[in-house]
Amino acid sequence: MPSKRFIKRLGVRPLALRLLAWVLLYSVVLSLVATGAQMYGELSKVSSFQQFYDEVLGQALHNLWFQSVVVMLGTLGLLLIVRLTLFRHLETMADYAAKLNLDALVDPLKLRRKAPKRPDELSELEQALNRMRLQILEDTRSLRQDSLKSRDERDEAIRANHAKNQFLANVSHELRIPLQSVLGYANLLTDTPLDQEQREYVNTLLGASENLSAIINDLLDISAMEAGKMELEAIPFDLRETLNDLIHMLGSRAREKGLALEVRVDENLPWALVGDPVRIRQVMLNLLSNAIKFTDSGHVLISIEVLGRRGDKVRLRLAVEDTGVGINPEDVPLVYEPYVQLGQQFQRQTPGAGLGLTICRQLIGLMGGSLDLESRPGEGSTFWAEISLPEAADSAARVRPDSRKVHHKRILVADSYELSRKITLEMLSRHEVHIEAVRSAGEALTFLRQAFDAGTPYDAIILDGFVPDMDSDLLCRQIRGNQQWQDMRLLILSSNPQRGDAEHFRQAGADAFLSKSLRESYLIPILNQLFADAEQQERRFLTRFSLQSINHTGSVRRELACGCMQVLLVEDNPVNRTLTRRLLEKLGCQVMTANDGEAAPSLYQTHQYDVIMMDCVMPRVDGFEATRRLRQWERDNHKPRIPVVALTASAMEEDEEKCRAAGMDSFVAKPVNMEMLRAVLDQYCQAAASTD
Repeated sequence: MPSKRFIKRLGVRPLALRLLAWVLLYSVVLSLVATGAQMYGELSKVSSFQQFYDEVLGQALHNLWFQSVVVMLGTLGLLLIVRLTLFRHLETMADYAAKLNLDALVDPLKLRRKAPKRPDELSELEQALNRMRLQILEDTRSLRQDSLKSRDERDEAIRANHAKNQFLANVSHELRIPLQSVLGYANLLTDTPLDQEQREYVNTLLGASENLSAIINDLLDISAMEAGKMELEAIPFDLRETLNDLIHMLGSRAREKGLALEVRVDENLPWALVGDPVRIRQVMLNLLSNAIKFTDSGHVLISIEVLGRRGDKVRLRLAVEDTGVGINPEDVPLVYEPYVQLGQQFQRQTPGAGLGLTICRQLIGLMGGSLDLESRPGEGSTFWAEISLPEAADSAARVRPDSRKVHHKRILVADSYELSRKITLEMLSRHEVHIEAVRSAGEALTFLRQAFDAGTPYDAIILDGFVPDMDSDLLCRQIRGNQQWQDMRLLILSSNPQRGDAEHFRQAGADAFLSKSLRESYLIPILNQLFADAEQQERRFLTRFSLQSINHTGSVRRELACGCMQVLLVEDNPVNRTLTRRLLEKLGCQVMTANDGEAAPSLYQTHQYDVIMMDCVMPRVDGFEATRRLRQWERDNHKPRIPVVALTASAMEEDEEKCRAAGMDSFVAKPVNMEMLRAVLDQYCQAAASTD
């Protein structure tokens, strides 16, 4: 085959020579086939792409590996560039923001890089953070100044509050000393023979003194609550007795204004609850006195409703409703504001400091309850408190009033006042009795005749002290004068009892007399006793006092239960010393006095006393030091402990704690009265009786 150099010299391309060779070979083969030439051999041509594929795959893998290395190196280079130009600056900003405080805000944020010729994103972000830093710095400084100012104002308020409390304590102490004399001697005057005019003067004096004492107590209470030092007791008590106390205290005021003082108590009310009866009475006393104050005609209704039970707790609603002047809707938010008296808008003078409702709301809040009102001008108001109190464990063990004689009796109720009639019917309906009601004397006589003619006479008639068509005493005489009704018992319920009314109706033929405001506690017992007397063919006139005597529950007493007690009174004020001694003597005590704490040891070391009444503030040796000396003397000489009762005009909580720390047993705030002294001395009667 010609060499490539030769071919090149001929000027012929290799591809053409190859094509020419193939053509010649093909011609030879065809000529041999055509001439039938003999087969000398077999030529086979085998073609395969595997080597081609292997070469292509190897080249592709080589290219892929090379490109991956190039991309990886490029990526690492790009990340390094981004790190140097962006990330490190972002981390610097993040560290700066994380360490921000008032000191760090003073220094601006500076990135470690050459300042760009044109602002870029990093420079704009840097400027934004520095502007934010300046704003935060300004706000922080303002907040710090406000905080310091608030702290100073708080400290000043605490000092002012402490000064106010101290001022109230000092003022109350100074006021209670003369007030003790005024109240004490006014009470003593009521026990002396007085004509009508003198008794009116004394009662006016007592009322003014009690108002002043109430104002002092209100100021001390609101001060204690603002300081968070008001603590409530949790003792068993009977809410019905608390209501009776209110009626005894304010019933005369309602009678003076001609108001019907009504009481409605839910029959499901437990006989004993656990709470603070003094504070509950304080709330109800304030609501009731306000209702009487702003009501000129109609009625004042006290009601207790059981709303429900949850576990051992009873949900109660204590309400006071009146038919007084009412409150304008725009004035309702002002009702609970301290030192605000809405009575001034009605052109009337109202005693007090305007703190009563404020204190009531806070007290109810301390009990976990709420105080609200509903009022319409000219129609009256209703104030109510909702509280939850646990039921006392011994509530079910209380003995309910005996009502066996009342069962299956026929009773006629004659009362023209709808609310009063409704309350009486509600109480009677709780028992198995047949009851009917009328509104006038004429209807009452008609019902009595019809019942007798039908052979079903009434066993008793409950008659209101006032009926519109006839004098009640005349109706009594007419009923008692009828021989057909001799066995029927006649009970008078008076909404406005006056002195001598009971005797007046007794002479008219009535069998019993009772104030409507006390019927919750006495109506069924009086009816039961009337029917018991009827079964024994007896007839005696019954009142709540005679009923107490019959049931041996005891009557109002002056002397202590244990009789005469030996009392040492240590008091430096001569007026208060004389007054307290006379009050103790009226309780049947033998009293010896000492002018101060320094003179007391010579008496208690040589005489035996059941109780020592110790004034706290005295010259030279005060009551606290005198008590500490007494307790030390008792320990040194192995003497029995003598109860010490603190008498103080300071009624703050820390004063009572100070008395306890000194070794005193009881605490009585001035001004004291006979009932307060009796209550505290009754605690030590048993011990005194056992030593006699």
